[in-house]
Amino acid sequence: MNSPSTLRRPIALQWILSLSLSISASALLAACGGSSSNTEEAAASSKPQVFEQSTAPKKLSEWRLLINDGKTLSLNAGLVPYDLNSALFSDYSSKLRSIYVPPGKQIAYKADGTLEFPIGSVITKTFYYPKATPSDAANLGVAKQSGKAQGSSLDLASNVLIETRILVLQPDGTWSGLPYVWDADQKDAQLKVGGKDVAMELVSAGAPNQKFTYSVPTAQSCQQCHSTATAGGAGILPIGPKARNLNKSYEYSAGVSKNQLVNLDELKLLSGFTGLAAAPVNADWRDSGQTLEARAKAYLDVNCAHCHSSRGAAFQSGLMLDFNSVGQTTASTVQWGVCKKPLAYGGPGAPYLYGIEPGQADVSLLLYRMSHTTTGDVMPAIGRHLNHEEANSVVKDWINSLKLPACL
Repeated sequence: MNSPSTLRRPIALQWILSLSLSISASALLAACGGSSSNTEEAAASSKPQVFEQSTAPKKLSEWRLLINDGKTLSLNAGLVPYDLNSALFSDYSSKLRSIYVPPGKQIAYKADGTLEFPIGSVITKTFYYPKATPSDAANLGVAKQSGKAQGSSLDLASNVLIETRILVLQPDGTWSGLPYVWDADQKDAQLKVGGKDVAMELVSAGAPNQKFTYSVPTAQSCQQCHSTATAGGAGILPIGPKARNLNKSYEYSAGVSKNQLVNLDELKLLSGFTGLAAAPVNADWRDSGQTLEARAKAYLDVNCAHCHSSRGAAFQSGLMLDFNSVGQTTASTVQWGVCKKPLAYGGPGAPYLYGIEPGQADVSLLLYRMSHTTTGDVMPAIGRHLNHEEANSVVKDWINSLKLPACL
């Protein structure tokens, strides 16, 4: 039988051999002009780069936020993917969202309103569709996404990238929005401050194809939707990153799911968070297991309230569709559309006389504007060229369920 010292000898020899190889490799690296500083420089060159609006590069790749190897689009290290309980409708496009917070900084938690990000933070939103074959070769064939957002990468063999929008919090404390449009070869995206229109054809199983124009917004258009705290003034804010929207589970990798607020807290990126027990939560409008009111409120909140709130660009309309207003009966229901006559919108005329006619969705102006795409009728006014049929059905059922006095 071998002694313990004999059994340990191969391990010792292996350690000595490994050490020799390590020393030889270091010598070879030095002989070739390399050093540990080169490794550090290489690591630094791969880190995300944050720019101000005035110095924003022409190519998205220079931000080093997204990594594209031609086969897969991935988030760079340091970026955290996220999703929303109910999200803004954008012509059935899917979105890969992410948050970047500078090292050593934290987001300040708020139970209500947009979370407070530190200077240098970046929010990205990449719009994409599953590939499809159009009936007209002049249009880009796209399909509706099935399933929920998850992970931190996209397979470019089955998905087509359209645009990536960047919101960056500049040193002066203001957010700036920048749209990047992906090249036809899908390898990089170009800054398009003037936006771009893309001819598309939505291919749906069991339904006719729909030709439409997808509009990448101009940099100036960011102001129209994101002036959520200045009533259309100069400042803009992110719309989605609110506690009630982020309070949900996300699958960060296969089989690894976690509540998004908890995840940010565990990553030391969230300050002031006291746990899920006190955190608000929006409904997922797609979840038929939740009440019609909860689903409708969540959808209107994220799709309409950035303008239709007391501090949004459409505050003068008197129609408040934010989460805290819709459904309230202690105050006048006119504020969220019940028996409210339009102020500036001419509309189609009778029988469409009120924002919401309780129990009569088919003659309610709210649903009318949500189910039309013509200029002057469509709401939201930008960012939509198709009707969101599934969500409109939920809003219709909710209006029909309202047990309130009829409008006079």
